Amino acid sequence: MSKLLLRYRGWVGFFILLMVAVGGWMVLAFQTESQTLHATHYQKQANQIQDRVALLLSEQKTAALGLALMLSENPAIKSVLQSPCCEQRAGLSRIAQNLMRRSPIKDVWLHVINAQGVSYERSWTDRRGDSLLGVREDLTALIANPLREPLTSISTGLFTTSFKTIIAIFDDARLLGFVEVILPFQPLIDRFDGGMTESLVFSDKRLRDRLVLGRSERFIDDYYLVNTRDNPQLLARVSAKGLGYFFDGAPYHVEAGYLWVPVAIFNAQHQIEAHWLVAMPLDALSMDAVDILLGRYVWVSVVVLVMLALLGWVFLSRQQVLLQRHYYRDVLDSASDIVYVTDLKRITDANAHFFELFSEFKTLAQFHRHYRCMCDTFEAEDGFLQAEINGVYWIEHILNHPGEVHKAKIIRQDKTYYFAIKIQPLTEDFFGQYTVVMQDISELEAIQRKLTHLSQTDELTGIGNRLFFNQRLHQEFLRAQRYQIPLCILMFDVDFFKQINDTHGHDKGDVVLHELAQLINNALREGDLFSRYGGEEFIVMLLDTDMAVANKVAERLLHLVSHHSFADLAAGEVTCSFGLTALHEDDSENALLKRLDNALYQAKHQGRNRIVVAQ
Repeated sequence: MSKLLLRYRGWVGFFILLMVAVGGWMVLAFQTESQTLHATHYQKQANQIQDRVALLLSEQKTAALGLALMLSENPAIKSVLQSPCCEQRAGLSRIAQNLMRRSPIKDVWLHVINAQGVSYERSWTDRRGDSLLGVREDLTALIANPLREPLTSISTGLFTTSFKTIIAIFDDARLLGFVEVILPFQPLIDRFDGGMTESLVFSDKRLRDRLVLGRSERFIDDYYLVNTRDNPQLLARVSAKGLGYFFDGAPYHVEAGYLWVPVAIFNAQHQIEAHWLVAMPLDALSMDAVDILLGRYVWVSVVVLVMLALLGWVFLSRQQVLLQRHYYRDVLDSASDIVYVTDLKRITDANAHFFELFSEFKTLAQFHRHYRCMCDTFEAEDGFLQAEINGVYWIEHILNHPGEVHKAKIIRQDKTYYFAIKIQPLTEDFFGQYTVVMQDISELEAIQRKLTHLSQTDELTGIGNRLFFNQRLHQEFLRAQRYQIPLCILMFDVDFFKQINDTHGHDKGDVVLHELAQLINNALREGDLFSRYGGEEFIVMLLDTDMAVANKVAERLLHLVSHHSFADLAAGEVTCSFGLTALHEDDSENALLKRLDNALYQAKHQGRNRIVVAQ
């Protein structure tokens, strides 16, 4: 052995020098790589925080939109806007309390504004009669160019910054004013915070002069603190450094043992309206795992230099494969969503959350003995993914429509789950393999369905409202014309309803409307669509029904109403006039409704408590 070393002493000396050089280089490389990995980890954490904030903002805007659509159908709000300023109230405080009691939203403000920008009523304060034209740029623009579609934005008013959805209220073509739903930030901050994060939300400093009713002690460096629940310790850290330091455009800051992530919040004009500042302790980021990974990298590199070239190459390759597998597995299992890999035929890999959903299986082989693919677990329901969509395999359908939201419904152990599904092809090294990410949106789907139901239901009678009827009319109108199916519509309203209100009071009138709706609803057939069209006016869509049958239905309802005793009133004291028409071959929706309205008018004109058929 000594002779062998002596023979190759030059190479041995060179190798020793090389090892010393590589050792010194590795020390520098370790320091550089450590800094890089820490920065990458901070950036990844900042990206996750920004994504969470963006998702919460999107959910809050959707909730505000649903509530605004429901309020736009409230007749009390329209009545207030048709009266002089401040003479009537719509009871916004009571409506807000009911909304918070009946929906998952725990804090909501309601606001009614007339067409001149004057505040008629606020649910959170008695202040009213003040003009908002010099305060609200979005309102000034909307009055100048009123839209029939809702406008959702994040804006700053006299009090604070909040989510706002505003809908214009029209009387035919005349603008009456606006109804506005305002959702404060604090409930959203409470949802976000918890565990290792704390948050502060500030209105941008350019809006200081607008916040005339804001509390002076809540201004920090001209930024206004939106939080309604104070965090003195966090505020002290922020004030000591100055908000300008955190809002300098950098994606994150590391300061005083915390990772600080600022998230800019933009308004409808794409200007910065507010700033969401999130603080997370550095010791909560598990940086030890990064240091362990770096130490393992250095150790493997040193071992490779000591080994023979071939053995070192084999060892390094094997270590690299193992690390990639462990890293890939850690990434999959640490994801909060279900993630699996498929080759379009079978699932080849899946994370731990996959087996939490399918808890009866321990391996993918067991899963495939029961299901050919994931699509076999999808529920067959319109609007959700199926095994094939228009003759195209569901995965290929998602890949062909990357800009759309694809949802699937799965029932497991008597519990219904809703997932938003995204698919991405893997790299060229894994050609033909696809990553499928299934995000659980069950809670959001339940909220959206509840809000949709509230926006389409008449609050007094519990039946469908005008918005619900118009949506279904459009669908059934197209279906009837396409398949030549008969369709009749029956409209009726209460005769002398104003006299009932004046004589017995509005409470009695409400009881009459509710009892009438229940009476008619119980008398209709299962497939008929019954809605309150407005005030004391109701409408019935008789599907797959010709005029002869529809006329008999109308006569039965006329007799039923005229012989019923409503709200302790005498039988016959409450009657209704009916208008009836059928869909013609060359009809439009507007023509159909106009003909129906004329028939109802004729029934009124001819003495009421009768049926007029529009031919």
